[in-house]
Amino acid sequence: MKTIIRILITFIAFAASFFFIYWVPFAFIPAARETEVIPALVGIAAGIFVSIYTWKRTGSISNSLAGSILTGGIIVGSICFIGGFIGPIIFYPESNLGPLLGIFITGPIGFVAGLIGGGLFWIIKEKKAKRLS
Repeated sequence: MKTIIRILITFIAFAASFFFIYWVPFAFIPAARETEVIPALVGIAAGIFVSIYTWKRTGSISNSLAGSILTGGIIVGSICFIGGFIGPIIFYPESNLGPLLGIFITGPIGFVAGLIGGGLFWIIKEKKAKRLS
């Protein structure tokens, strides 16, 4: 995969995992919201972990079904989450519920679609490999 595309995908995966971890779990823990440091640090740690995983996975094409499925889920889910989270903020800034679209609808649907797409990618890749050999 080209380096610029890998950098873009890794950045999107970092942003999606950071925003998701920053907002969703800590919304249910009132004491954690008193200081913004704890959610930010946990979000950054999750973003770094997902970024490292995404960078390594996009660098080499794996032969495992599970690896292809998980990579597809992370990539497509991250893109859909960021689109659903940032899009309403840009296009309808008056709404205070806009980011919930990315958290509850486009992010999970994109993740599931990425899982299915990663599995189909692996199946097609294996059929081509068998045809060539």
